[in-house]
Amino acid sequence: MTSNQAVALPPFNALQEAMFGALASDLTGVGVFDNVPENQVNPWVTIGEVNGVPDNWLGGFGWLITATCHVWTKSQGFKSALDIAAEIVGIMDHRRTSLNVGAGWYVVSIRFENLQTMRDPDPKIRHVPVQFQVVIHQQEV
Repeated sequence: MTSNQAVALPPFNALQEAMFGALASDLTGVGVFDNVPENQVNPWVTIGEVNGVPDNWLGGFGWLITATCHVWTKSQGFKSALDIAAEIVGIMDHRRTSLNVGAGWYVVSIRFENLQTMRDPDPKIRHVPVQFQVVIHQQEV
């Protein structure tokens, strides 16, 4: 990368779109949404928060991003939600080449970071956020 190369626009939206595409095509029997329809049937996954910090170095630009997917179920216990979370991990973890994050960027790595079981204020809903750490670098021209 040359010192006068312009920095491409941050890849946050492109990362969310790529995650949505991967999960919507590979996750079985589960709706994947950014905005959940009012009468969505159980279970579903939402593409959630993105937290990005610069990961620049001398002569290059990058991002260290924490990206979260949320699993939601209306079932007794957490088994169903954890099964879906495990499927998400299988789809996303170490699958960097399958994510297209837009012009000027490439995914260096994507790895499962953590998940947490949570009880929703509605006692019938189980919630499991699943987080990934994604390293993205700007392509050299």
